[in-house]
Amino acid sequence: MHPILLDLGFIKIHWYGVCVALALLALMFTLHRLGKGTGRSPEHISNLLTVIVIASLVGARAAYVLEHWTQGGYAHTPLAILNITQGGFMFYGGLLLSGLALIIFAHRHRERLLGLYDLILTALPLSHAIGRVGCFLQGCCFGRLCDNALGVTYPPRSHAWDKQFEGGLIARGDPTLPVYPSQLIEAAANLLIFAILLFTWRRRKHEGTQTALYLALYATARFFLETLRFDTRLRVGPFTIGQAISLALLALAAALFLRAWRRSSDRM
Repeated sequence: MHPILLDLGFIKIHWYGVCVALALLALMFTLHRLGKGTGRSPEHISNLLTVIVIASLVGARAAYVLEHWTQGGYAHTPLAILNITQGGFMFYGGLLLSGLALIIFAHRHRERLLGLYDLILTALPLSHAIGRVGCFLQGCCFGRLCDNALGVTYPPRSHAWDKQFEGGLIARGDPTLPVYPSQLIEAAANLLIFAILLFTWRRRKHEGTQTALYLALYATARFFLETLRFDTRLRVGPFTIGQAISLALLALAAALFLRAWRRSSDRM
């Protein structure tokens, strides 16, 4: 865990912020490369990227704050909502709000919505992987206790240390007990998903199949990755909030695959 890249005294540059910036650059580069083959101009892609970035950051932060409203102290110190230097985002919140924002964007620019989703979701996993590396360096989104070679430890005063100390698992001066590097495992899963989506991008035959493939792959990975998480999660019945949303997205993916299959059948 190395949360601070550079400490200049009057300002600290966090690795998390650097990784977020790198993730945005990766998203911009990938969207421009993929967009060339769809007839979209660089200016159009830039406008699209602006909408995605704003909506995803607002949605991800809002979802995190709502999930941790009491535990995170936001109910007593609302200004803390604006402090994003040390993380505090929920990916699914950003995904859902940007998805809604794209409905408006598609309507205003007379674009086919599923075509936009296909483009963006093909590029998204690479930037998401970089963002998860930032989570690892920051120490957030940490995993549960691990008793095998995958285990990593965090130093005192880290997020994982706070939880283990509060639970009486460690003494004040100890590092954490080994935990799963859930952030890096998710980063690896996103890189694999990105490779699969790049492979299928030029081979797609129907709008929506890339979207369905992304939703199916990521939602499945996220459902099981949630079982590796140790940090406190809001629950919906027997599932964490992340697992509940994953199940909903899997249902949406199935509907999109069924739509594509029916269109193929109609043409036969």
